[in-house]
Amino acid sequence: MLYKSPPFAVLSATIAVALALGLSACGGETEASSEAMVSPPVSPTPTASPSPTDPAAAAKEKNVADAELRYSEFRDISDRYAKKGESPFWELMNNGYLGNADIQASQQSFWDQFTELKLKQTGQASVASVEVTDYEGDPLDESVQGHRVHLIICTDNSGKDVVRPNGTSALKKGDSRRIEMGVVMQGQSSGVWSVVETASTGKDC
Repeated sequence: MLYKSPPFAVLSATIAVALALGLSACGGETEASSEAMVSPPVSPTPTASPSPTDPAAAAKEKNVADAELRYSEFRDISDRYAKKGESPFWELMNNGYLGNADIQASQQSFWDQFTELKLKQTGQASVASVEVTDYEGDPLDESVQGHRVHLIICTDNSGKDVVRPNGTSALKKGDSRRIEMGVVMQGQSSGVWSVVETASTGKDC
């Protein structure tokens, strides 16, 4: 079961979650949880496997790879802006990375709070593992519009921090640095994949 991050009211455990994913809005006071720091696309080296001979399986494999790449790009853009203390919202919005009104509103709210508090990200996170848990849609469709790829992503934030203008950490001490997130990517009519959901599973990884 996934636990969606609450709206931006208090920059605490929630801002961290959003940062780790580079996704859902959340937040509050000046102390954030280590759950979330916008992370770049540092994925573990995949194990080589034979390409599927079944056309549907091959099409699904390609679609999943495309969705994972778009999520990595989303994280990379968010990470780049966060390190400068700036908002990536309009770049994400204008390039189709935010797939519905809910994620658009939560991202805009989160990044508005991030910049108002003059926070900056330091260091870099890594992706410990990525698991595909579901694929919605017929991979042999001519278009991926409406298709969904469900991912469980383990992010290791041990090399990352979010700091205030005075240089002190805004993350809560003692929180787990390895966070499991549920991410949903959706295909659009243009053929690109967009983030439509990010939420903590409530588990460490």
